[in-house]
Amino acid sequence: MTPARDIESLAQRIEFEPDVAADRRILSAAETALDRQMKPPRLTETRLAGRQIMKTPFAKLALAAGVIIAVLLGIHFVRDTSSAAWANVLAKVNGFETYVFRTREIKTTGPRPDGFEFATEGGSKRYYSQTYGAFTENYKNEGELFTRIYTLLQKNEFVAICYPLESYNRRPLTEAQIREFHENPLKDPKQIITRMLEGDYEELGDDVIDGRAVQGIELRDPSVLSDGPAPPMADFAMRVWIDVETELPVWVEIDAVPEGSPIRRTTIIDEFEWGAPLAAGLFEPEIPAGFEPETPMEYYTDSAPKSDAEAAFAANTQEEPYLSDFDHLDLPDVSGVTLLGVDPAAEQAELRLGTHDEIWQTQDAFMAEWPRYDDVEDQLAAQLQAQLGVEQMTVEELVALGIAMRERFWELRGCTSDNAYPYGYAARLVTKMAHEKAPDDPAVTDQYVESIMTAEVTSTGSEDDQTLVRNPVYPGLVADLRARQFELIKARVSAGDVPAWKDYVRTFDLIIVLNSNRKDYEGALAATRWLIAQAETAGWTYYVDRWLVPMEKAFAGGEGYRSGLFMYEQGAFPEEFRYARRLFSFQGPARRRTMILPIHLRHLKGW
Repeated sequence: MTPARDIESLAQRIEFEPDVAADRRILSAAETALDRQMKPPRLTETRLAGRQIMKTPFAKLALAAGVIIAVLLGIHFVRDTSSAAWANVLAKVNGFETYVFRTREIKTTGPRPDGFEFATEGGSKRYYSQTYGAFTENYKNEGELFTRIYTLLQKNEFVAICYPLESYNRRPLTEAQIREFHENPLKDPKQIITRMLEGDYEELGDDVIDGRAVQGIELRDPSVLSDGPAPPMADFAMRVWIDVETELPVWVEIDAVPEGSPIRRTTIIDEFEWGAPLAAGLFEPEIPAGFEPETPMEYYTDSAPKSDAEAAFAANTQEEPYLSDFDHLDLPDVSGVTLLGVDPAAEQAELRLGTHDEIWQTQDAFMAEWPRYDDVEDQLAAQLQAQLGVEQMTVEELVALGIAMRERFWELRGCTSDNAYPYGYAARLVTKMAHEKAPDDPAVTDQYVESIMTAEVTSTGSEDDQTLVRNPVYPGLVADLRARQFELIKARVSAGDVPAWKDYVRTFDLIIVLNSNRKDYEGALAATRWLIAQAETAGWTYYVDRWLVPMEKAFAGGEGYRSGLFMYEQGAFPEEFRYARRLFSFQGPARRRTMILPIHLRHLKGW
């Protein structure tokens, strides 16, 4: 059973392979800009290097930050074009009522100090008619059709068809959608071109694109494109290239880095068909047989507490976030600790990773070279005792050491590293020792579970990439630890305690591991029904109709159900894929803990 998804949100996360022509165009534009001595130098040269995964170094001429295109709404200064050609461009472009174009957006974060560079490319083919509206096709890698999205002016209707999910969404157009159709430059290159030609641009001279002679202009003042003060930019450029013969645009590029941002976003618009005949039938959605209407994504509704119990639950979540019990501890310095003969200072290959598959495949390649934890546990225990005297440590000292070891693991690039694993394994060992000293302390068990998940993912890809290899630690040890916690939680609640946020997290983890890893739907059903029964008292009613009731129905019918627990900070992808393939309670490095937010608190950030 699959929960409802928002088709538009999914479309925004499509990843594409980089385009070699885009590499050449962006690099050429950057080099041209650098050659002009009257302009300040660019912060970085912009280049889309081919993706290199696993242990291959990447080129360092890369994209590095982002831009908010939604601010491109104002037209300001009108200037005389410097040549008849550019005056003709403006007149010709504004004369077309139909056109077709491709849009690609390349977003890159990095290169970062830890050797990572994250890059994603998304794109679409758009058919635009001032009479009928717009029709957009979004594709995944290798040309796989992902969605078709229609803005139908004649019918005042919005339609989105998602092919992987075999679902569709049909609803009336909102005023905001109609306004976006007429005013959003990201979806209408005619507006971008018009505003550039009315702005303070400079000519770039002659060039060649796909064998055609072209001329280009560049604008570096973002204030021309803003209704009010432009957001401060560390780097910004817009470029338009026209065919010398037709005097029509063939390439549009927007490249920007907001001040203080680690992300560069480059939007490329090309493959224009100006004045293409677009028949009315093109704007008639064809929904394949068997596709079902999309159910609204209700858990994105207002999360503000509606009752005293919900308010108390929200307050508890903020006051005692998951894994917070040991936040008061001072962590030992483990930077000088060397384990299992691995040199933590050894040079590591730089990585440029884009899609989640690339990230996961790269992790799998590194982890396949690590020794198994069970094979080095005894050796690791002896080394930790010799260097740190772990056998004489208290529970709190062991937990603090475990947390420090986890942080060291992430400093060394975690699961995409040759030399991080000894610290992940050490965290697991010392928190296991703490758990053995305090087996009924749920906070200590939480630390042990977190340490296990640090260097262990739920499944890895097989060599032929056709099947998944399940990690037995999840249906085995992790499931047993969560099941023991669940029994202790039930006993405590039966004695009069009110269950808290951490209890929900622990029980939800148990449900997921029983469902996904053990296929124990009967056990998952019992835990789900317990959460439902406690909802009114505990205050977690926000989750009942959205997840718990559908889960109960699925488990009662002997079916599995996939669901989530946390939201992630907006704009955190693709880096968030580094921490996937674990239970939803997983926190990762300390800096990430400040980013993730339970869905029932999303109103605190206005999401």
